[in-house]
Amino acid sequence: MNIEEYGALWEHITIRLLDIRIMTVNTSEDSNTWTFPSNAFLLITNGKGKIWLGQAMHHIKGTYILHASKGMRLDCEAKKPMEIHVLSYSSPESEKPNAERSRTYTGAESLQVSFGFEPTYPLPLIESMQLIYRQWNELQSAGRIQTKALFYQWLAEMLKQMQEQRKKRTKLDRVDQAVRYLHRHYAEPLKMEQVADMLDCSPRYLNQLFQLQLNTSPSRVLSQIRMEQALKLLVSTKGTLQEIAERVGYENGYTLSRYFKKHYGVSPEFYRKRRESSIPDVASGWNGRMLPIVEANQTRPNQEIIDLKGVQVRKSSAATLPRARTRMLTTSMGEITVPNKPSRVVVDWNLGEVLALGVTPLGAPHSLIESNQMLEPYIYDQVQDIGNHNFISLEKVLELEPDLIITWNPAAYASYARIAPTVVYGGSGNGSVAEEIREMGRILNRRTEAETWIKEYVRRVHTLQQTITGKVSAEKTFTVIDPNWGEHITLVGNTGTRGGKAAYGLLNLKPAGKVRQELLEPGLEYLDIARSAVGGYVEDYLLVLDNGPRHGLDQASGKPWQKSIETDHCRIINLDWNRYFLSDPLSAVLQAEEMAERIMAR
Repeated sequence: MNIEEYGALWEHITIRLLDIRIMTVNTSEDSNTWTFPSNAFLLITNGKGKIWLGQAMHHIKGTYILHASKGMRLDCEAKKPMEIHVLSYSSPESEKPNAERSRTYTGAESLQVSFGFEPTYPLPLIESMQLIYRQWNELQSAGRIQTKALFYQWLAEMLKQMQEQRKKRTKLDRVDQAVRYLHRHYAEPLKMEQVADMLDCSPRYLNQLFQLQLNTSPSRVLSQIRMEQALKLLVSTKGTLQEIAERVGYENGYTLSRYFKKHYGVSPEFYRKRRESSIPDVASGWNGRMLPIVEANQTRPNQEIIDLKGVQVRKSSAATLPRARTRMLTTSMGEITVPNKPSRVVVDWNLGEVLALGVTPLGAPHSLIESNQMLEPYIYDQVQDIGNHNFISLEKVLELEPDLIITWNPAAYASYARIAPTVVYGGSGNGSVAEEIREMGRILNRRTEAETWIKEYVRRVHTLQQTITGKVSAEKTFTVIDPNWGEHITLVGNTGTRGGKAAYGLLNLKPAGKVRQELLEPGLEYLDIARSAVGGYVEDYLLVLDNGPRHGLDQASGKPWQKSIETDHCRIINLDWNRYFLSDPLSAVLQAEEMAERIMAR
C-alpha cells in the first residue's frame, strides 16, 4: 500500500464517525468471529494471539493496529485476553461494490483497504484513543467536533509510524502461481497435494510460503474464492444448491450450505430469499460461539454483518421532532424526548416485546429473524435488515431514519443517540413478564395494548399447563439439549434462550435430577457436557434442538449418539433450532404451545 497516497486521501475525504467502543476478547478454544458493517480502525492492547483479517493473518504480541474495510471478516484466537478499541466510520464516496474496488489505491475507494502493523511507539496512540473514547459520549455539537479532531490527530500519528516501519515485501513466484491456479480451478475437487505437486514442492512447504507471503493458508484462499463465486451464482442464477455446489467445487448442497453459513453467517436459502424480497443485501459473519462486542466484562446471549452492497447514507431528520408530537420519557440514561406514537422503530434485540404490542419494527437484526422463525407471521416483509444482533450496521440504521431506537446495550447508546432518540430497555431485568411488557408499553406509549396482551398471555399459559397436566404425568422428567456446537452438548436451563423458558418456566415440566441439581438450582443458563455423558442427564424425555442432518452424529465415530439413549423409557423429541433461539414473552409462549403439542403427540 502506498502510505503517502493513502494519507493524502484523508485530506479530501468526508467521513462520519459511527461508533467507538471497547471490547474484550477472552481466551477460548473456539475462534471469535465477526464481520464489519463499516470501515473500522482497531487498536489492540495487551494482546497475544492470532487475528485473521480476511485471508491475512496477524500475530498479536502486545499493541497492534488493524484497519478493517467494510464487509471484512475477522477471526481471533486469543492466547490471553485482548482489549480492543474499535472506531467505526463511514464515507459515502468510498462506498462501492467489492468487485469495483481498485487495488491502485488512487481513489476514494482506497479507504476500503485492510492492513495491520505493530506500532513502534504505542503509548501516544493508546492515550489518544482512550481520550477519543471518553469524549465520544459528549453529544453536543462542540463535543462531536472535538471528537473528530482528536481522531485526526490519532490518524496522523498512526500514519507517521507506518511510514517509519515501511518494509519491502519479497514476492514468491510459487505463491503467485498457486493463487492463479486456484482461481482457474476452484470448481474442481482440488487437494493441496495436487497444487503443491504442480509447483514441484511439498504441501507443507507450499503452506509455509503462503504464510510468509499472505499470512494465510492455500485452503483458506480456496475457500474464500469458492464462497465469492457461490454468492455471485445465488444472486445471478436460479440454480439449486446442488447445482451451485457442483459449480464451485463442493460435492453437494449440504456441504456448500454449511461452509456458506460459517463464512457469511446466514444460509444460502435465507440470503437468496432476502434478495428476492427486495430487502438490501446484508449478510453476516456470525459465529454462534463468539464473544459479544460490548463493553469489557458485559455479557449477553450469543449474539457478527457483512454489507454485500453499498448503501446511500442520508442524514437523519428524526432527531429533530416537532414539539407537538413528542413527549418526555424517563429512562436509565436520563430524560429524553421521544415521539408520542413511534412509527419508525428500530430494535436490536427485544424484537418479541415490540411485536407483542402490535408494532412491526422498521428494522431489526436478520440473525434474530432467521433463528426464531416463530415470529415470522408477525414480521412480514417490511422489516429491513440492520445486521447481526452482535454487530449492528449503524450505516443501515442511519439510512432508515428511525424515530425511535430500542437497544439492550448501554454501551451503544452514544452511537445510536446520534441517529435518533434511543431507549435502553432492560428486558428480563425488569422482573416478571407483565413488568417487561408494561415497560415496553410505556416506551411505545401503548399501555392499553400491553394490559390486553398480558391478560391473553396469562390465559394461554394457564390453558397450556392444564392441558399438559392432563396428558403427561407430573413425575415424568424432561431434558432440553442443543447438540449443534462441536464436540460438546449444551444442556439448556430455564433462564436463557433456546426453549428453556418455554419448557421449565411456562409448561412447568419437571427437569431430570442431574439437570435440576447442576443447572437449574445454581441458576445457570447453559452447561456444556461431553456427548458420552448425556445419558446421565436424561430420564424420561429428551428435547433436542435440531439444526441440521448431522446434529445427531457423534463427531468422533460419525454414528448416531441418540441410539444409545432412546429406549422404552426415554423418548426423544426433535425441535427445530431455528424456532427456539429467542426467549422473549411472545416467542416463549409460541414455543411452549408447539412444544406441548409435540410432547402430547408422543
